[in-house]
Amino acid sequence: MDETQARLILQNYRPGLPNDPETAEALRMAAANPELGRWFADEQAFDRAIAAQIESVPAPFGLKTRILAEGGAKKAAGKARWIFGLAAFAALGFLSAELVSLWRAPAPVGSAEYAREMASFIQLAPPLPMESHDLGAIRNWLSDKNAPAAKVPARLAALDPIGCRVLSFRGHEVTLICFRREGNRLAHLFVVNRAAMPKLKMGDKPVFDNENGWMTATWMEDDQIYMIATQGGRTMIEKYLPNA
Repeated sequence: MDETQARLILQNYRPGLPNDPETAEALRMAAANPELGRWFADEQAFDRAIAAQIESVPAPFGLKTRILAEGGAKKAAGKARWIFGLAAFAALGFLSAELVSLWRAPAPVGSAEYAREMASFIQLAPPLPMESHDLGAIRNWLSDKNAPAAKVPARLAALDPIGCRVLSFRGHEVTLICFRREGNRLAHLFVVNRAAMPKLKMGDKPVFDNENGWMTATWMEDDQIYMIATQGGRTMIEKYLPNA
């Protein structure tokens, strides 16, 4: 192995990982060759500086939700590369922590956290693997996916449905049904099982939140937690609620 080959190998060296024979030989050469050793020390310092900068970048809220949603659908290779590129840019450290968190018991959350994460997903028009103007067909598709069943409020059901998908929240599946309302705007209905937020306490009236221009109304019915999200004020969303 010459010095050029050793540098190529050492560029991929990561402390703490098992060393293969070639890496072990390159490390011995760096220890014995002062010039190569100085280069290797500078290379490691540079890697540490880059890692520190990446870890300092805050991850966009709701990024995990969108990544999981995109990962569950069959996308083109270019789309997949864009998603993984965005995730890496946002924060490699964040993704590592989030992937590990998928295997841990989810921490208790409230309606505000749930509303915030779901609203972050619809800031842009969400991709819908199932598109239909037939609410019955949408319900059948969701049933085939074993997604949470949705009792759609009457005034929301009167709108034109455009499709649906299944999301993930703290390891629980979430039904999302999208409707087109006046002014070519959208209204979204989210449904998740009560088990996703076991400590959530809600009264008889919906809980309202405003998340970046999206008004949300969350309520509990039977063993399901429902949430409607629309752009506009509280008066706008209230007319779509049950018993409105």
